[in-house]
Formats: sequence, C-alpha cells, structure tokens
Amino acid sequence: MSPLKDSNYEENTQLIDWITSRIPTFEKEVDKVVRTTQVRTWTRYCLLCSTIMICILLPLRNYLILTERFFSISHRLKHHILGRQSLLHKSRLYHNRSFRICLFWFATLCFFTFYNTQQDLLQITKRMGRIAVAMMPPLLFLSLRPSPLPKTLYLSLLPIHKWISRIVVLESLLHTGFYLLYMQKKNSLQKLKKLPNIYGIIAMLLFIAIGATSINPVRRCNFRLFYYIHYSFTWMTVILLHFHARPGIPYYTAMNCIILSYQIYYRVSHTRQTVVTTYPVSPSLTLLEFPLSDLTNKPTLPSAHVRLNICHKNFIKRIFFKIIPFQHPFTIATLPTDETIKLIIRNGQLPLRTNKSYDVTGAFDPELNFIEQPTKPSNLTNSLLETYSNYNPFQVNSTSLLTSPLHYIIHAKRVLIFVGGSAISFGLPLLRILNFNGVVVRLIWVSRDYRDLKLLSYFKNNFQGMEIYISGCIGKEQDIQIDYVDFDQPSRENVCDISENTFHPCQRICAEQTLHSDETKPITKGRSCKYGSIKKCSTSTNLTNMAESKEIDEIDFTSMFGSGKKKSKSVVNVSELESGLTLRNEDPFRKPITINPPPCDFKPYNKLQTNMESPNNMKVKVPSGVKVYFGRPTLCETDYEWCLERDCSADVQDDAGCQTNYESNEIEDLSNVWVVAAGPAGLVESTRRWTNDLGLHFHAENYAV
Repeated sequence: MSPLKDSNYEENTQLIDWITSRIPTFEKEVDKVVRTTQVRTWTRYCLLCSTIMICILLPLRNYLILTERFFSISHRLKHHILGRQSLLHKSRLYHNRSFRICLFWFATLCFFTFYNTQQDLLQITKRMGRIAVAMMPPLLFLSLRPSPLPKTLYLSLLPIHKWISRIVVLESLLHTGFYLLYMQKKNSLQKLKKLPNIYGIIAMLLFIAIGATSINPVRRCNFRLFYYIHYSFTWMTVILLHFHARPGIPYYTAMNCIILSYQIYYRVSHTRQTVVTTYPVSPSLTLLEFPLSDLTNKPTLPSAHVRLNICHKNFIKRIFFKIIPFQHPFTIATLPTDETIKLIIRNGQLPLRTNKSYDVTGAFDPELNFIEQPTKPSNLTNSLLETYSNYNPFQVNSTSLLTSPLHYIIHAKRVLIFVGGSAISFGLPLLRILNFNGVVVRLIWVSRDYRDLKLLSYFKNNFQGMEIYISGCIGKEQDIQIDYVDFDQPSRENVCDISENTFHPCQRICAEQTLHSDETKPITKGRSCKYGSIKKCSTSTNLTNMAESKEIDEIDFTSMFGSGKKKSKSVVNVSELESGLTLRNEDPFRKPITINPPPCDFKPYNKLQTNMESPNNMKVKVPSGVKVYFGRPTLCETDYEWCLERDCSADVQDDAGCQTNYESNEIEDLSNVWVVAAGPAGLVESTRRWTNDLGLHFHAENYAV
C-alpha cells in the first residue's frame, strides 16, 4: 500500500472516530444528581425563553411593524434585497410560512434539548420528556380566546400553537422510544408495569391521537371529531403527565389547569341564549339575524366575530357543550352601532332554523392595527382637541364626522381588501367605515355563485369601491383562490382549458377596470413606467363589467354649468335647462342594476345550476356602482399602482388633475397603505405572498379549519 493511501486511510479513520465519539450514548457515566439538576435547569430555561418570545417579543414585533422606521427597513428588505430577482425568493420554502414557524421552534427546542449534555443520551431522553411537559403552558396559552396579548388576534397565534404542539408530540414520542431502548439495554423492561410508566404510555398514545387528527386532510374531513379529541385528550394528558413525571411537576400542572379552567369560565360567563331568524339568500349562503342586546360583549370595531352553536334541550348535552365548546365562528356583517346582528353563513356549517335558540359567545373584536376607536370626550371642544392631537392628514375631520358614531381614527390612506365566499361579512362593515371616514378603499369579493349577489340587498351600505368576481369554479368555498403573477411561475396567459370537470381561468384579469369600459377597447392601457419588479398583467380575453351603469342612473350637470359656457346673469335659457334636467320628475338617485345569468360559454358555472329556476330568480339586482365580472382576479402591477396612487384611468391619464405622484417618496406612500385578506386559505396565502413581495402592511383573517 502506497504512503498516500495510508495517509488517506488514517484521515478517514480519525474522522470516523471523531464522529463516533460525539454520538450520544447511554454509556456515559454521569452523577445522577448532576444529571437531574441539569435536566430541570435547562427545562426552566426553555419555558422562560418561550414565554419571553410569546408574551413579549411577539407583541413587540406587532407594535414595531406599525412604526414608519421599521416599515422602511422591512420594505427595503422584502421588496428590494429579497425581491423577485434574488435566489432566495425563488425557493418555495422561503414563501412557506408554516415551514418558517416549524423551523424556528424546532431549532429552539432542539437547542435546549441537546445543549451541554456531554453526549449523555439518558440526559437527552429525560430532557425530551421534561421539555415536552414544560411547553404545555405556553401551548395552551396560545389557544386562549380572546388572546390577552396586546395588538394580537388569537387566530394569528393558531399556526404557532399548531407547530409547537406537533414538536411536543415528536419530543414525547422520542422520549418514550429512547426510554424503551434504555430499559432493553439494562434488562429492566419489567419497570413498564409500574403505574407511573403506564400513565406515561397512555399519555403518549393520546398525544399521537391529537397529532394524527390535526393533519389537514383529517381535520377538514371531520372537524367535529378533531375538536372533541383535541379538547378532551388535552385535559387527560395534563392529568396523566402529573402522575407520570418524576420529579413531580406541580407548578406545570397548576398552570395548565388555570389556563384551561379560565377558558371554561370565560366561555360560560360570556355565553347567552338568543333566538335567531334566518333568510335563505342563495343555494350556498344564508343570512342569520339576532338582537345585539343578546351579546355579553358589544362589538366596538367593524368586522368583529361571534361564536355560535345550537342550544340543546337536553340538560346533559348542554353541560357537555359548555365544557367542550364546539362552536362555529362567524363574522358580524353589520356595524357596531346597528341594533341587529347579521351573520352570513355558508350552508352546511351549522343547522339553521328560524325561531330556534342558539348559544352565542362574544363578540370578539378584530385586531385591525390601522383602526382605532376614539375615546368618548365630554364635549365637542374636547373632541376637537383629541382629533388634532391624533391628526391624520388622510382622514376627513369635520364637526359632523366627529360627532358620528361611525367616526374612527384611521391610520391609513388606502386600503385594499380581498375576500372570498362568506368572508364578505368581514369586508362589508369595513368598507362602509372606511368610506365614511374618507379613506380610499377597494373591496374585491370572489364568489363561486352569482346568486350570492342577492346578499347585497339585505344591507344598506355605501358600496363605493366594490368589485365582484364570479369565478364559477367547482368545489367547496375553501377552494376559492386568487391568482398571483410571479416570475417563478409558468406563464398561463394564453391558456384556456375548460372541461366539464376542471376550470382553469382563461383570463389574466387586472383588478383595475373602469366602470364604463368599452368592449372594443383594451381594459387597461399599457404604461411605460415600471414600478419595482412587478410584472405587467395582461388579458387574453377582456372582461366586461356586467353591472355597467347607464346614463339615466345619474344627472350630468356639466352640460349646464360647464366652465366653457358664459351666460348673462339675467338671462336663463329655459329650454336648455329643461333638456339638461330630463330626470327632474324621476328619482334622482342611482337605481339597482340587474345582472343576467352568466354567458352560456361560461361552462364552469353550468355545474352550479343543479336546480331549474324561473327566469326571474335567475336575474340578480345589485346596487348601482358595484362592478361585477365573470372570472377570477389576478394580483398584478395595476394593484401596486393603485397602492401608490398611480391608478390613473387610460382616458384621463394625460389630464392635469391626475395625481401620479411619480416623484413622491414611494416608501412613505406605501407606509400608509394596508392590504387585507379574509376567507379561504388559498386566497389569503396568495394575497399574503403578493403583499410580502411588495413589503406592504398586511392583515389576514383565515377562514380555513
């Protein structure tokens, strides 16, 4: 053997020996007292660190992200440094929010599990079990509703709760497996017959059941089964682990029981019975009403939600559902000042019966960081002083506005809202409040069935800025999505594949479309300016506003009072005046527009028409001014231009009154823009990714189970 081969052989042998020497084993001789002390110490460090991150750093992050300086740093990082041209942006893991949460908490718990163990596998095994127990209080704290954390909605904590629980299940499983291996090596498997170890094995089986039913397909298939197992097995594991752990864990058990008991107390004390009235709207939606006075907590902000469940006549069932609260969350579609609560419910979620008693809990206010409820001043003078102390240059501040119950302090200049399906209940009150307070807003509602538009007739609302897209896609409401144009996605601009079983959108729909569009002209006009790296959206088939307003819907005063006409003060052309006021005997306000059924070539919609309906029922009236399109919207450059106030119409782009703001501070403009998404997971995640790529403020309400 040559000297070179001998040298390589020795280097490989040394490397293998070095790796082997650092593999944890049960053969390490460590003092039992020292090992126990280290396990308890690092477990407490893990609990302390997790508590600080959840209770301090997370709310602090939610607060700092609202500041202009933090937003500037975040925008430059996301939009410019880690923009679409970067290699990191092309990775799918970079856009996977669940992966980031899982990776962070997995790394954190691994550090406290393995650090300073001197390759002592028995100590690692003990730490796994102890850390799994220590993470139970933070885990249960994350499930509290409402969340006691400031500027934090409890729904936003559920992804963290989900992934920490899965890591805890993994730690518990490894703890059990390594202990079984240790007992086999020491020939002490008979210790499994001891009662504390039996408690531990049962707790492990319950953990596995909780983890298995939390997987998305299982949870969506039978959410009721998941919830019953999740809640009841949590109580059982808390009790079993108390009797299994050695040394004892009285403090951990006390914290767990306090959190779970407080949740029951809050739910029982804030639950009332109410009698509801239902109104069938469409084959997929029903409107439910009950009095505001039946709520223990009155909503203070728009788009709050309540939790509802049917009230059982059987006393035992009623007590059971008080302890195990299988309730359905629904967003309040009315304003906080309305005397009646209206809920928009997707059929099949809950048995709906008129004049039936239901248990209602709440209301739970949303955490909309750009809306604040003003304090109630003693008089108008104090109100004015308060307004100017919190002066918002983008909000209309007048005496009549300040004294209105719809007055809110809005920290936004423009708000772009995307909702899908029954999540329109989140967008309607928000649209009215923002319009009333002088904020420029767009509400884009994506629905599968055009008959859902009948819902709008039940609300007296200001629908300015509302756009409706009828996707006609087959499937459940949770499958509603919104397209997002991205460089790392294959182009589908000229693809139109419509079969009887699938629907791929033919159109690349730009959200910017004028009310009076001409079918013979392009909907959007190409611009020479490029903003960042946003891709231009194109259309293969131009969409037409199906709710296009007619001339008789409004009076045109420009023909009478145009600046180019000079008339004598003493002479009035009566005939010309009468011709300009042809509608003086008619209702001067704009009237509802009738929407006809989708065109016959809109094949995906044919699947929705399962019942034969009369021609009158097939037509839907929508408020005038609402834009209705058949297709699915696409997030693209025009939406970004709208956020920057660069959304000038193609017809008036050269007008001197068009505010393009090309030379304004882009970051300063965007810091006053919010993007909001509510509804199915696909719609929310597409909007989140688009917003994240642009570095904008984002608020999400995910309606997925």
